[in-house]
Amino acid sequence: MKYFSIVLTLTIGSIGFLFLTPIPYANAATNDSLIIVSGPTHREMNGKFLDDSLIADLSLGGKLAEVLIPSIKSRTWLVDPSVIEEIIDMSDGYTVLPDVKGAGEKIATQFLVDLKYAIGDAPVYALPYGSPKISTRKKISDVEFSQLQSVSSVRLARALGRAVTAGAPPNWNENTQKLRSINIAEFKSLRKQLALISQISSDPIISETGIRLNTLLNPNLDKKSSQYLSVSFTGAVNRIADKLRVLPGRYTLTSREEKLPVTIVNDFNAPAQVVLTTNANNSRILPIEARALYLQPNSRTQVLVPVTAIASGKVELHAQLETLRGDKYQGISTLAVTIAVISPVVGWVMAIAGFLLIGAAGTRIFRRLRNARNGLGAK
Repeated sequence: MKYFSIVLTLTIGSIGFLFLTPIPYANAATNDSLIIVSGPTHREMNGKFLDDSLIADLSLGGKLAEVLIPSIKSRTWLVDPSVIEEIIDMSDGYTVLPDVKGAGEKIATQFLVDLKYAIGDAPVYALPYGSPKISTRKKISDVEFSQLQSVSSVRLARALGRAVTAGAPPNWNENTQKLRSINIAEFKSLRKQLALISQISSDPIISETGIRLNTLLNPNLDKKSSQYLSVSFTGAVNRIADKLRVLPGRYTLTSREEKLPVTIVNDFNAPAQVVLTTNANNSRILPIEARALYLQPNSRTQVLVPVTAIASGKVELHAQLETLRGDKYQGISTLAVTIAVISPVVGWVMAIAGFLLIGAAGTRIFRRLRNARNGLGAK
């Protein structure tokens, strides 16, 4: 049995890039081979490239360009759409960290032309986006993995401008390289946060981040790159969560029953469905009923929350958003309330005292007038 094996390594910092792996010929006479285009991501979540090392590898004689050499008659391609999208990103202008204009636009554009020519009419299969370790990803969620495969094939077909097949071809076995446990833990934590956010809104940024998150499960990621990407993804997920929030505020109640204008911001490009809960930190305000809300995209909504005060003083209202399933969303926003309410008993006492004062003043004035008349009469 014959074997065909080519290993290409593309270095970005300390990131290895594996393109071709050994696979036995199904039939030596057909001269078939499997070419795998895969590797760890070279972009952080905001789209900036880690460096410009890809230029040399995409150029003539470079390591990546070697996969374009038509050294055999028939090829089968197994391609990670994230790799192709990165090269497309280079071809239409890109930025390298910290904030430098990339110099590989023309080279990336030519590489894409050459790649499509090299593929020709050969069969193309789509790897899961970001080349996560398949056995691990399926174990976390088999349903999500099936969805990832479908999305990956659509994105690869769009990137190459041709039909592709989801999943791997027959007789292909995944690399047995192990994942770092910290990568798996970080992925699970961020995935859980995104799942919570997805209960609130269907903004495309949520699903896009979820797809890109799979790059953390690529076994070719080294320690330094894993740490950098973890920080990048954590920041991205936190920024997404902050798109929906309750603004803190200060209020003064001057009557027993009032409606507080609580402001909720929805910066998602899609509607949001949420439940607003408001709880007081003491008994000066009666319990407040939770309210289900439908918030328009990119909106700032004032919700009138009815409150009933039973005593004067200061109260902190803890406002929090929940999903329709009752899961807590984000942290607590504090609404500082000062209650300056006069109770009915105090009101009656003050009213009686007022009448008594008026009566006393009237009596005094009457006496002065009477004395004044009597005095004039004596003269």
